[in-house]
Amino acid sequence: MNEDIEEKKEDKVLKTDINGFDDLFAEGGVPKGNSVLVAGGTGTGKSTFCRQVCYSLVSKGKNCMYVSFEESIERIEKSMNNFGWDAKKYIDEGRFLIQKINPLDILRMKFGSISGSGSATEISYKVKPLIIPKGFNPEVIVVDSLTAVISASISKEKNYRIYLQQLFSFFEETGATSFLVTETEQIPTRFSDTGIEEFLADGIIVLYNIQKGNERENAVEILKMRYSEHQKKIFAMEITNEGIKIYPERQVVLCEST
Repeated sequence: MNEDIEEKKEDKVLKTDINGFDDLFAEGGVPKGNSVLVAGGTGTGKSTFCRQVCYSLVSKGKNCMYVSFEESIERIEKSMNNFGWDAKKYIDEGRFLIQKINPLDILRMKFGSISGSGSATEISYKVKPLIIPKGFNPEVIVVDSLTAVISASISKEKNYRIYLQQLFSFFEETGATSFLVTETEQIPTRFSDTGIEEFLADGIIVLYNIQKGNERENAVEILKMRYSEHQKKIFAMEITNEGIKIYPERQVVLCEST
């Protein structure tokens, strides 16, 4: 009976297998199908977090899609190899799809021109915000990063809002769990470029790199996660040579000093 209950839980949650992270959720992982912002400043481990989730899943036979608007496929592979994650093996096997997309190209394709002229709304609903190859059903989709898209968009209020709304609808239709990287201040008071992302997202995971005296301390917080009971405190985090580790027994006080 208990095994049946555990299996039902497994069906509903995505286990990241990041050491200590899944323990922050009452049901042992992120609710499947959620769209989650991974927010934080430079050097907080946002991309590492997403790549570690992907590697964990593809090594268990699942499919993952990683969309990069900034780094090349070669650089992503190299960064994963540094942690001992053989990305190329799973790329060659067809389980791990990495796409390098120029954000200017995707905006031109969707809106005709990035200045926002023409019927942007009409065009936007004819073009998918991302392309998934036929027959490839990803368990996870990563977008790294939304900040790059807004940086490329001249008419932010018009084009970016339409793109975001369609992107989140697209994720919902695929059924994939999505992780979307956004750049913030080191100690953020907002967790996305415009605030629209925070409203549309099901979850927000915040990664911190806190300076305390002459040292820095990494930490993680689950600020928001729909359909889930989760810890609401900030916990110690470490980026090791094997990836990210979370320490649920060690809480962190969020203050920055020099």
